[in-house]
Amino acid sequence: MIFVTVSTGHFDPLIKECDSLYQLDLQKFPFYGQIGSGVHIPKFKHTKMMAPDELDRFMADAELVISHGGTGMLSRLYRLKKKTIVIPKQIRYGEANDGQVELAVKWAELGMAVLCMDIKDLRAKIEECRLVKFSFPQFARLGENLQKTLF
Repeated sequence: MIFVTVSTGHFDPLIKECDSLYQLDLQKFPFYGQIGSGVHIPKFKHTKMMAPDELDRFMADAELVISHGGTGMLSRLYRLKKKTIVIPKQIRYGEANDGQVELAVKWAELGMAVLCMDIKDLRAKIEECRLVKFSFPQFARLGENLQKTLF
């Protein structure tokens, strides 16, 4: 299963593209989606929202995850060490700003995700993601250095 998540917001252009790929070849593109508050209702199995523990289970069980570039979601995927395609929400897709782009680019530079800046490239990015060897660098835990300083 390929799990696609847009969190609680909307990202209809991504859901529409996944729906098109699913209808093209549901064996090759077996999507399950957490589609948020968007208006497009895909043909593949989906839910609007999920509790955090359910979301983690779906992501852990997935072959790969397709996600927007939100900080919280990327942090969850990092903890799960999950193969990820990150598609940052952008002005050209109806968002107010391009605020997710910088983090998505950095995630890809660090080898923790395959970057997809254009939804029309999603099919090729799925194939790439299936072949890529991901790396998940170790980062100091938040506050770890501060604790050493204070105690």
